[in-house]
Amino acid sequence: MNQEYNSTPAKQGAWKTLFFMIYRPQKRVFHTLIVAALITAGVDASFTLVTKSLVDDIVANGANANLIGHGLMYGTLMLTIIGFIWWFIRLAGGLSTQLMYDLRKDSFEHLQRLSFRFFDNNAVGWLLARITSDTQRIANVIAWGTLDLFWGIPYIVGIFGVLLYLDWQLGLIVLGLFPFLAGVAMWFNIRILDSSRKLRKTNSRITAIYNESISGVQTSKVLVREAENLREFQQDTNKMYGQSMYNLLLTSAFFPFVNVFVSMATGAALWFGGASVLAGTLTLGTLVAFMFYARALMDPMLEVSGKLAELQRTTACVERVIGLLDVEPEIIDSETVTRNIEQAMAEAAETIDGGDAEIRDIEFKHVSFGYKPDEPVLKDFNLSVPAGSSVALVGATGSGKSTIVSLLCRFYEPTDGQILINGQDYRERSLAWLQSNLGIVLQTPFLFTGTIRSNIRYGNLEATDEQIEAAAKAVNVHDLIMQMDKGYETEVQEGGNNLSTGQKQLISFARAIIGDPQILVMDEATSSVDTQTEHLLQESLQTVLQGRTSFVIAHRLSTIRSADLILVIDGGELVEQGTHEQLLAQKGRYYGLYQKQFQTESEEQLLHQS
Repeated sequence: MNQEYNSTPAKQGAWKTLFFMIYRPQKRVFHTLIVAALITAGVDASFTLVTKSLVDDIVANGANANLIGHGLMYGTLMLTIIGFIWWFIRLAGGLSTQLMYDLRKDSFEHLQRLSFRFFDNNAVGWLLARITSDTQRIANVIAWGTLDLFWGIPYIVGIFGVLLYLDWQLGLIVLGLFPFLAGVAMWFNIRILDSSRKLRKTNSRITAIYNESISGVQTSKVLVREAENLREFQQDTNKMYGQSMYNLLLTSAFFPFVNVFVSMATGAALWFGGASVLAGTLTLGTLVAFMFYARALMDPMLEVSGKLAELQRTTACVERVIGLLDVEPEIIDSETVTRNIEQAMAEAAETIDGGDAEIRDIEFKHVSFGYKPDEPVLKDFNLSVPAGSSVALVGATGSGKSTIVSLLCRFYEPTDGQILINGQDYRERSLAWLQSNLGIVLQTPFLFTGTIRSNIRYGNLEATDEQIEAAAKAVNVHDLIMQMDKGYETEVQEGGNNLSTGQKQLISFARAIIGDPQILVMDEATSSVDTQTEHLLQESLQTVLQGRTSFVIAHRLSTIRSADLILVIDGGELVEQGTHEQLLAQKGRYYGLYQKQFQTESEEQLLHQS
């Protein structure tokens, strides 16, 4: 089930939080953009004053009116506004690109710091929507919205001031209609915001469906789920269509209301101004200016109202992005570690087997843990592992095996108890210190787009080509790689789809050991590979595990017979432990598992031979 993270705190001041986050690094650009918009608004408002002066000059002087002087003033204003429009469009375009880059970079960096529980509870599609479409929309609205608002609002205020200056009575008649417009705008904006929140939420769900459908296309085809997937997708897209149409209806209805009020203001100016001209209390040039200014209010009012509506629609995006950035990682370095950054960096270079032999061990001390409150997975788990030992974990699915190694790797932390490394609680050391000494091979290997060489180097970015090949030879994958057309330069498609499961697993194994980890974790690493690949892994394990502390989870008991210690886990508790021979001699839970699996494997072998 996809669970969207709680972004309620962000809703209380999302725009304010976002503004201060992006304002400081870009404040010079913002200030320059505002100045350019203000100057443009002032120059734009001056055109009508030149027209008023020209009309009054013609009425007073006829053919002797100063047409050249007014023409020069008009031309000067035109050149000025052209220059400033070019300037602020360039500034706004650059600001939009920079903000989009910053938001995506900050979001991606933040995702790298979040704990595993966050990714367990949030689908990839939801996160992709925030980093891509949401950040793009926010950047465009902030950059171009800043431009339009700082041009439109001063322009409107300037026109109001000029109208009152020219004739305060007529000016008040025109301005008296605009409080009603403000009330209508508020009514529309509240509903547009609510509609936009629902729309963006549905859009995120559709993005998640896209991602899951593409990633799981093979499963869908095998289970003949195409028609059902299409039906579910159509339900969500139909829902989004209805929400989009309603949102568009609100937005499109907003502009005619603005047009009506501006037209009413223009009609009022013509009615009362015309009477004043006939009475000789108002000049014709002033009336023309009133008419121009009343109609000129249309564009800035539409721009400002449109941007306010766009800001309301974008508020949903802002809430979601700020909600993402507000999520705190659960697993972090302690205050003691963070107070001394240099010590933390030095610890990252240490090896776990440093120090005296007496404390070179890993100990689970009364450890309890649950992914959800009141639902414990581990209960008072105790274990002591000397350095260099190989530990195998067996048990039914859901018994807690993977939870044990996840706690060891500090993907999660115990809710009760301690995990000690070299006699010290690992929460008192840096995450970098522990995880730089870990090598992990998962049940489902994941390879990145690139070459095989770059995928192996991912485990140690400073590794040389010779070290990469040495790691590949250590896990018996070098010969397989060399049989490919381009060898180590073979391109890996998305997820490694052009490689077999066994090839991907062996490559991920080489990636895990190239950093020379002191702790090696193998979580069902052989369960999804063929017998030949399993044989190659078993051969390589005898060499690779020497001198390393290893934790191996395996359903195939044949892969763990040589382990120094085998743990049988059931219901989050340790029910048996010992070597392979000791556990068989006890004829307990492990004995039953081994006999059952040995019989199954024998039957499969006989069936294969026949």
